[in-house]
Amino acid sequence: MDTLLIALASFIPMLLLLVVVHELGHFWTAKAFGVKVLEFGVGYPPRAFGIYTGRTEALVTQATICLNGSLSAIKPGQVVRILSGETDDGNLVARYVEIRDSASSEGASGAVGRFAGFGGNQNRQPGADSPQHGKLDEVETDEYLRHEGRVREVRSDRIVLADMIYSVNWLPLGGFVRLAGENNPAAPQSLARRSVGQRAIVLAAGSAMNALFPIVAFAIMAMVPHTEVIGGTAQITQITPDSPAAAAGLVPGDRVLAVGDELLSDPERLPQEVRLAAGSEMAWVIERNGQRQVAHVTPRVDPPAGQGAVGIRFEIVDQQVERRTEPPWVALRLGVTNTWDMLTLIVREVRGWFGGGRGPEFSGPIGIAQITGEVTQRGGFQGWMVVAILLSINLAVLNILPIPMLDGGRLLFVAIEWVRGGKRVPSDKEGLVHLIGFIAMIALVIAISANDIIRLVRGISPLGG
Repeated sequence: MDTLLIALASFIPMLLLLVVVHELGHFWTAKAFGVKVLEFGVGYPPRAFGIYTGRTEALVTQATICLNGSLSAIKPGQVVRILSGETDDGNLVARYVEIRDSASSEGASGAVGRFAGFGGNQNRQPGADSPQHGKLDEVETDEYLRHEGRVREVRSDRIVLADMIYSVNWLPLGGFVRLAGENNPAAPQSLARRSVGQRAIVLAAGSAMNALFPIVAFAIMAMVPHTEVIGGTAQITQITPDSPAAAAGLVPGDRVLAVGDELLSDPERLPQEVRLAAGSEMAWVIERNGQRQVAHVTPRVDPPAGQGAVGIRFEIVDQQVERRTEPPWVALRLGVTNTWDMLTLIVREVRGWFGGGRGPEFSGPIGIAQITGEVTQRGGFQGWMVVAILLSINLAVLNILPIPMLDGGRLLFVAIEWVRGGKRVPSDKEGLVHLIGFIAMIALVIAISANDIIRLVRGISPLGG
């Protein structure tokens, strides 16, 4: 039970942090390009609660369709739903207004209340597109901005609305930024009205933020007072008979100084180097009795249980420990170099998948939570941050791939539009592709999670311990 609690207590905040970082990219760039942001949600619905913010003015004219009431029916503090058109100079004009049921909770959707009437409009008969039963949801048109919010002020010719909601939702497995008219260029202030370049930036900004997060995280870790282990050498303490290490002539007491042409400045990276080279010969520079020599070791792809890829056990000797705090300019440089080193290792591992090495091992939310809990128990805050950095890089790469439903999939349709000279793929067809991608993604997550559960029940650690 304690292990489960640690896993949840470490994984959920990490996931929410990375989701917020990702969605802030979409949020900031959308706002910068004048796209109407309707909601910034943490977690997935159903909604727990929300806070309305912003200051949007919607003009009221004689063309506003109103039922059962007058302007006096709208009061500051009420929640209203509005369908707004747009004037030539970009001002919003309320076409339909609905006062939400006062008994409904803040930020919930779908509540139906009475309609407000505006001066001189009380007896106006609804047009052909008017709601037949007094419900805005029955208005079938794409030319309006559908927004909802809490009334700040009521004036003679307009209402002032807080119509952007920061919401917290019950399912803590993601987040979202809801934008006006993502696939509807007819709606005022919609994303789809923006140029191809602006839409591409908005869609790619989430992955860009996840890619920048490791730099900032490494820099913060360097600026916070921390204990740093410097130097050290991997000294071999045990050799398994009939192993690649034994075949290469390694003996207990050997010290590994370099792997290939790279000095092993961090001996804790030796297992990672071995795993990346599985199935390929490695040249180890070792020191034995004060003399240096080269040993050729070929790590096994599928080693016998408990033996490891090369069949050795080692300890790190001659390490020094010191307390350090880096200034911001040094920390930022370290953030860049450490992120680059981590990206290099990831690229090498991916290449190893296609070069005869061990294939990728996938984990779903359950497996990642288990890994996060184990690393947090062993490495504390620094371990937690390293997992967050790795996960952020993975999210950045995954989301930018041209996979339907993800940002990269939406970018693909923007690219197709650009290639076709501005001719859009019909929104219903694009929506169908994303729906199929969503179903496939959910099926994959379920399959991976089933394997995670089996591994968890058997007491097997994803880290191999």
